[in-house]
Amino acid sequence: MTYQALYQKYRSTTFDEVIGQDYVVKTIQNAVRQNKVGHAYLFCGPRGTGKTTMARLLAKAVNCTDREHAPCGECDSCKAIAAGSHPDVVEINAANETGIDSIRSLIDSAQLVPMQSKYKVYIIDEVHQLTSSAASALLKTLEEPPEHVIFILATTEPMKLLPTIVSRCQRFDFSKVRTELIKQHLLDIAAKENIILEDSAADRIAQLAEGGMRDALSILDQSISYSDGTITEQNINRVYGLTNTQEKLDLLSDIFSENAVGVLNRIRSYEEGGIDLKRFTRDVSAVLRDADIYSCTHDRSALRLINEEQASEICKHVNAEQMLKMIEKLMDTANIYTRVSNASDYFEVACLQIMNICKHDSVRPAAEVAEQKKQLPPVSEVKEQKKQPVIEVNEKEAVPEDVPEDIPLPESDEPEKEQVQEFDQEQILRLVVAGDVETRKKDTEKLASVSSLAMTDFENGRYISVLSQVTIGASSSDVILFKCSEKAVVNSINEETFNRGLYAYLKNSLQIDKMAYAITNEDFVNVCELYKHRREEGTLPPAAVIEKYAIKENTEEDKPDIKENIRKLFGDDDQVKITIEEDS
Repeated sequence: MTYQALYQKYRSTTFDEVIGQDYVVKTIQNAVRQNKVGHAYLFCGPRGTGKTTMARLLAKAVNCTDREHAPCGECDSCKAIAAGSHPDVVEINAANETGIDSIRSLIDSAQLVPMQSKYKVYIIDEVHQLTSSAASALLKTLEEPPEHVIFILATTEPMKLLPTIVSRCQRFDFSKVRTELIKQHLLDIAAKENIILEDSAADRIAQLAEGGMRDALSILDQSISYSDGTITEQNINRVYGLTNTQEKLDLLSDIFSENAVGVLNRIRSYEEGGIDLKRFTRDVSAVLRDADIYSCTHDRSALRLINEEQASEICKHVNAEQMLKMIEKLMDTANIYTRVSNASDYFEVACLQIMNICKHDSVRPAAEVAEQKKQLPPVSEVKEQKKQPVIEVNEKEAVPEDVPEDIPLPESDEPEKEQVQEFDQEQILRLVVAGDVETRKKDTEKLASVSSLAMTDFENGRYISVLSQVTIGASSSDVILFKCSEKAVVNSINEETFNRGLYAYLKNSLQIDKMAYAITNEDFVNVCELYKHRREEGTLPPAAVIEKYAIKENTEEDKPDIKENIRKLFGDDDQVKITIEEDS
């Protein structure tokens, strides 16, 4: 006899065996007992939460011959439905049968009376995947259904269904099964299977299942095959490329102590060990979530992954505001993993960024910030100082006044003589550290529109010409670093007066509100090599922080007159008719 998977072997056969969907079970049971069964039901919820199981139980119950204990599981009807051989109960997976022909065939057969039982029951799984024509055909039948037919629609994405279909069904929302219920069910099944399942291993599987009982049983099945009769948490971690909670705490400890080399070495070991970095990133977020909630409530019952002592230790190093920023950064990084081939690089950057969050002035304890404010100059003195865009070191302690840490930029629109900004590798490296791939991609898409403006925007022709010769090397929220093979183009961008005008053009015409700098392709290659070397050593400088020019945005009156520009090109000839077509 072939092996039967646990999720099939232990599928609920009665309403009482259904776990975690109490309100659904009670409502369906009452409807069956009171003979108030509707003609159409919609079961919604995450995968593996019991939608199809409940649909089969309902099909059994309405056709069971034992009305007091329906579904009894003993009558011919219940047995036939359980075996999948009942002629009046039809299951369709809309993911495979999405077309209008399948639904028309179903509708035609629905008009015929049941062959053996009281009701014909049609279970349509993943109903949201039906084509629009198939959904419309189904809607017509739902509007005027035969008395002997019950439709049960199941879906993980109800928002994709026609609202008119949803309105004609009794809707039941299945929730994720609680971790404690999954854990207990796993322990019960392990006992029945004569398998030793350690409590910590059951807890780990329940967490991995994320509310899906079917997923939990599949994980248990795989773990049984891997183990030698005893399933430990270590077995689970090895099978699924996971780490224990202590490893996450050790990583955070390195981050808090600013041990960049230790952090990078750990990440390399995760990659070599086949650790699932996406889940690991989410688990580190969950640890910080526990600590953050504990710091606000001091409620030990809110802790899920760590204990009170571990939460208190984390709170010694970072405050609630810092933890929220760290969690946000890690969650953003986890979402990026699905779009990249090398997740470890992104995780490295994320760890270095949250290391910087830990020491950032704006989120230090209130007492320390208050002490620093005492040393700041009076507001009147600050107002008298001339503001100029600078790149500032984003560090916990202020930079000494005698150390030049800024990239000089013009103080006025009309400098006495033109100067070209020259940057050393350290300054450029800080610009690269500030950048990220997604921002660069978005700015590259915006920059691609420059060529389409060349024939209409003659007023800004010099900026368009320069931008058509460059590519983006790095980009962040406040700065964009261009690279080009021509040194003359690089010098033009970095020349003070041109740089100010280029900033205004990027902001008003391309919606790129960022300070612009440029280097040669050769210099960029050298900086990239330096970046890799410094990252391996854990000595990357802090990201550059940029203060932008004060430039007003274009108004409708400021926009170039396209007709006037075209006249400048072709001349004011009565034979030339100018028509401007508006975008539809």
